[in-house]
Amino acid sequence: MNNLIGYFSPTFDQLAGLGAILAVCICLAIIGNGVSARKRLFELDVVAGWSVVSLAFVAGGGVFDIDFRVITWALVAVLAASVIVAYRRPSQIISGDQFRALTLALPFLWLACCMMISQWDEFTHWMPNAWYLVEYNSFPGEGKPQASSGLPGYPHGLAYVLYLSSGVAGFLTENASAAFNIVLLSSFAILIGRLSRAAVTGIQATGRVGWTYCAIGCLAVTGLNPTFVPKVVFTAYADTPTAVLVGMLCVIMWYLLNTLAEDDTNYSPASLAWSFGIVGMASIAIKQPNVVLFGLVTIGGLLVALRDPKIRTTRLLKLLPVMVFPAIAIYVFWRLHIEANPVLGEFNFQERVHWLTDQIDVVFGKMLSILSKKGGYTIVMLAACLFAVRALWRIRTPFDRLSIIIAVLFAGYTSFLLFVYVTAFGGNGLVAPSYWRFNMHLGGACVAFGAYGIGLLWRARVVPRMRRNYAWVAFLLIVITPFAVSYKIRFDLHAPKIFVRMVSEDIAATIPRGVTFASFDNTGNGEFEVIARYVMTPHVEYVGFLIAASRPTEKKIRTFLTEKGPDYAWIHVPTKPLEQALNISLAPQKSHLVKRTGTNWTIVKSWPFPGYDNPNTVPK
Repeated sequence: MNNLIGYFSPTFDQLAGLGAILAVCICLAIIGNGVSARKRLFELDVVAGWSVVSLAFVAGGGVFDIDFRVITWALVAVLAASVIVAYRRPSQIISGDQFRALTLALPFLWLACCMMISQWDEFTHWMPNAWYLVEYNSFPGEGKPQASSGLPGYPHGLAYVLYLSSGVAGFLTENASAAFNIVLLSSFAILIGRLSRAAVTGIQATGRVGWTYCAIGCLAVTGLNPTFVPKVVFTAYADTPTAVLVGMLCVIMWYLLNTLAEDDTNYSPASLAWSFGIVGMASIAIKQPNVVLFGLVTIGGLLVALRDPKIRTTRLLKLLPVMVFPAIAIYVFWRLHIEANPVLGEFNFQERVHWLTDQIDVVFGKMLSILSKKGGYTIVMLAACLFAVRALWRIRTPFDRLSIIIAVLFAGYTSFLLFVYVTAFGGNGLVAPSYWRFNMHLGGACVAFGAYGIGLLWRARVVPRMRRNYAWVAFLLIVITPFAVSYKIRFDLHAPKIFVRMVSEDIAATIPRGVTFASFDNTGNGEFEVIARYVMTPHVEYVGFLIAASRPTEKKIRTFLTEKGPDYAWIHVPTKPLEQALNISLAPQKSHLVKRTGTNWTIVKSWPFPGYDNPNTVPK
């Protein structure tokens, strides 16, 4: 019980971070309301507002180098105008279903609030990008301070939200990304609830979704979602937002095609086309390969229009500029920023000589091996492909249209990933690194297809035999699940990582600003060094590090010290080569801060390991 209470106990700063990101989300929803049609899918408002914010920062800050504070005040003016537009409309400013979904997701949201960043890429890429925006109110570029991020040229979509929430809170809100992921999932849950209601009742749902189907949607995107991986969802990674946005794109495209086929008359084609474009713009703003996912969903929709006898292809083609222009615009603006500034850190293709063209079968075999271990996801996506093959002969139902969209997305993205492994990863491509995480990008599409398919089966097989209402089961599961799996979600409570973060912050407060600094994590794989680097970089000139992969012998350590010349160094785990190279005695089972005076090294401060002997053997 004490552990459970601890899992759900935030600090004051974490509460402030949660309040800040919720305030930002409310503002995004209001802006989204202002730029969307009167009759629309209200659950897309937060994403629509996010798209406007992303476009403002990319165009204003990336192309015209406008100070982010000026852009923020311009967005405040847009917010004020959106409030006026909202009050002139008869509909609500913020959807009641959004409140319902967030209420149901509150335990997950609270857990996200209580968590600290703890994953490798959070320290090396996602959070440093946000920190740079907060610190300098601009993108990295020519004549500006060097970025500490490993990928400063990567799209900053999530960093804009962190920038705004940090401005509200007055400090970098590290927990805001995970909380924002839950807000996005709750928005998608409403869309999935709407989809499920249409499948179960046979009536295309418009307007209010209600508590029952919001609960079903929340359960579908969390506990029943085969791609719901806490170490991705509750982090600053862009994979969960990508999954949500791609899922939204699939469902919007499906609604649009149903409307063009006159199977659904609740929304206008123009409104849905604009929604597709605005969500597409948000997707392009967060990850480099998302342009491929956006293109595949568009291609899937075009294929349906070509094969469906009830749809005139020309009607979809007329809407195509509205659907793709927003995404193209933000992509072009970002490319202009990258071309105008010598910012490295994009993911690029290897030279032709390093391509694995002669080992494509090995790479593809590895991809299949990984996919075969993800049964739930693989079964759903293969089912979509099988139904799509049948539907290509003749499209009869909305389910056929959805099958083709999902199948084109899955087959196309699998082919793209195979191409990328062969052309961009070098020798690492042989093991298909991060292949499962890349497939999580299709998690929203998987949930949409599974929810609609199960809903149709429920209506055909279960509803005629039902004698009781089992809606309470969905409510019970969505409330219990976060508490039942909280010990798995709080993966950030890894004692060595907490210790290293605490020690690094203590060092930053101890040594003078601007000194040269190095890290020695000579027995580790680098996961602790990246924490120290993230904390120390804003305070010192971080000149380098050695980890186990460096094979730090006494000679290599001496050479490192001569070439890098650090004034101070952090030693995570003392080793004999370090003692010999520094010519000092280092107490075991302690972390040390050492200082160079001339050619001699002295210990400034030491910290005993909290309850373990070796940080590399502590279970995660």
